[in-house]
Amino acid sequence: MELNFKKVSHDYYEPLQFAPFSCETMRENIVPDSCGDIARIVDTTGLVCLTSCELTGDGRFCASGSVDASVLYIPEKEDGVRALHFQIPFQCYGEGQGPADCEFLDIRGELHSIDTRVLNPRKVLTRASLTLYPSGCRHATVSVCTEMAEDGGENVQLLREKRESRVVAGVREKEFTFTEELPLSPGRGGAEEILSTRLDIRGTDSKLIGSKLVVKGLISAAILYRENGGRLALLQQDLPFSQILEGNGFDEDCESDAAYHLLSAECRAGSEGAPDDAYVVTMSLLVKARVTVWRGEEVAFIADLYSTAAPVSCQMMELELNEDAQKSTRRQNVRELLETGVPVKSVLDTEIGCGAVQPAGSEVKISAWARCLYLDENDVLGSVRREFTVSCPAEMPGELAGCQGEAACHGDVITNIMPEGIELRFPLDCTLSASNRRRYLCVSGGETDEEEQNKEVMPSLILRKLSPEETLWSVAKQYRTTRKGILEVNELNEESQIPYDRLLLIPRTR
Repeated sequence: MELNFKKVSHDYYEPLQFAPFSCETMRENIVPDSCGDIARIVDTTGLVCLTSCELTGDGRFCASGSVDASVLYIPEKEDGVRALHFQIPFQCYGEGQGPADCEFLDIRGELHSIDTRVLNPRKVLTRASLTLYPSGCRHATVSVCTEMAEDGGENVQLLREKRESRVVAGVREKEFTFTEELPLSPGRGGAEEILSTRLDIRGTDSKLIGSKLVVKGLISAAILYRENGGRLALLQQDLPFSQILEGNGFDEDCESDAAYHLLSAECRAGSEGAPDDAYVVTMSLLVKARVTVWRGEEVAFIADLYSTAAPVSCQMMELELNEDAQKSTRRQNVRELLETGVPVKSVLDTEIGCGAVQPAGSEVKISAWARCLYLDENDVLGSVRREFTVSCPAEMPGELAGCQGEAACHGDVITNIMPEGIELRFPLDCTLSASNRRRYLCVSGGETDEEEQNKEVMPSLILRKLSPEETLWSVAKQYRTTRKGILEVNELNEESQIPYDRLLLIPRTR
């Protein structure tokens, strides 16, 4: 006879992580007629503006956008430094990685390196290397047996279990414009030319209030410019922002985290009301906020069953749950020496970049790089860049799988001029997120034999000990009795009270 069950369906999204992929893009650019011929390239910086991501029909990830490049150079027969600004478009593919049922696809882009070489005094070739990190979600609907139906069967004993899982409830996205007018010090020369712009956009808070998702963040901007008179200056500011996204369909006890992607950036001298004001720098950004909402999901299921009246055959299914979600951030202080080959007089600008974070036993390895723009003892402008690896202790249990990490420098960078070059001291904040994908067998169906063949005659009372590897359930199932019956006949209240050296009476249910 077929057993009938009550079932509960769980509808949610599973987070997906994929292997990163890389690409290279390049562009030739001609110096404008208004600028002098190039005598020497000093430095190249770039901003990644990733405007589109998709999963192609053949399962490839596709990311497209541009690298906004700024090339600093020394022109012939002119004093001071100049800059070329242009966009390098890219379209990158990650081969054969994405499942067709991937939803909420997101690709984060990082600029690994960028450099420029002179083809002739009027033409340059700029090459940029990017690393792309895809992620997404997969819709899942799981139906599990939780109870016997009213007509499900007689004398059936159920082993019920409950597990807490952390699942994605949904994703919300919003594009927004951020514009800020930044005043320059009136005691210095105004901005004659913007040379380069660096941006770091990060979230500081994300919460669900009623039916709204409220997110807050910080934009760290570093703008290098040439003053009237030729001196170089650096404007650095942390600019807070906040946005409201729709949060319909989520409970207030849900958690959320936000990530931000730069879509476009413009930085210019002057303001909207006074375009010729050299003591104001206007920065306009187009940013996409992506908020992932998480919820706790309690999953109850039947792990095993049997009947005290007849043999039962069960159909089992595998249930995979995301458990033990943990997140920790550790700050690692770093010291690196960038050798310049010439004596350094002063440091004008410093940039720290971080790439992949790889778990390695009890620690993680962070690929990073540092760049310094400096003046040597002869007031000649130079740049130095160095790549290195930082080891950081991991505060996650070693058995947790699916560990993901991100690192960034959000603290002050201290520079010391040394005989060999420039010593940097700075903190790296490494954030690790980990969870354990555990699998459980649960009952999905079953049936009893109405007429038991070759029924074995067993004694009505059995005396035996409970071995360390046995449970009260396994013993009761073996003899087709009940856990409650064993406890009652042995005058016990809980299974935990059973000593392993005690003989137990096992009453057989007839």
